[in-house]
Amino acid sequence: MSDILVREIVRKSIHLSGLLILIIYHFTDRSTVVFWLSLIVVGMFLTEWMRLKGYIRYPGFLLRPFEEHKVAGYIYSTTSALFVIALFPKNVAMAAISMAIIGDLSSGIAGAIMGDRANVRQMKLPHKPVLILIIMFLMSFISAFLIVDLTGVDPLPIIALVAGAAGATIADGVPWEIRGRVLDDNLTIPFTSAILILLFSSV
Repeated sequence: MSDILVREIVRKSIHLSGLLILIIYHFTDRSTVVFWLSLIVVGMFLTEWMRLKGYIRYPGFLLRPFEEHKVAGYIYSTTSALFVIALFPKNVAMAAISMAIIGDLSSGIAGAIMGDRANVRQMKLPHKPVLILIIMFLMSFISAFLIVDLTGVDPLPIIALVAGAAGATIADGVPWEIRGRVLDDNLTIPFTSAILILLFSSV
């Protein structure tokens, strides 16, 4: 097993801790989750500022090389979860966040297995390989379907979940740039999928 794959599995296993947000949200309400998650996000921003200033260091396996001197992905994923929960209905938020966690986890591990062939930044590819896009779509759809079914929130139309999974796949697989800066997919995946799920819920 390659070092890249091992590092990605470790990082994504930590990424799975985001499911705790969904579990807590399932047993509480929006205001409670928003309050506590806001405090957590503030704490994360503080520690991230300290890391970037050199006051503290994280173990190397927690960060990708391009995150050494940039804001790490976990900041974007936690912050986006906070805003998605605050802005969207409970069923939409839970489906979108599950896509961001499970879909992105599956995509990341598949990319690590494929190696440089899946490295959009390094190879300057217009999008990730088709196989990874398919894996991302399927795992996003399945995870959202299961989270909605298992938690008993208001059901969502299949077409809405398909649209959300498609949005998550595009956000994950195609680099989005604003003024030359690539947006982190931990930010774009949950927002894109949530917006599309909401739009197609009324179809």
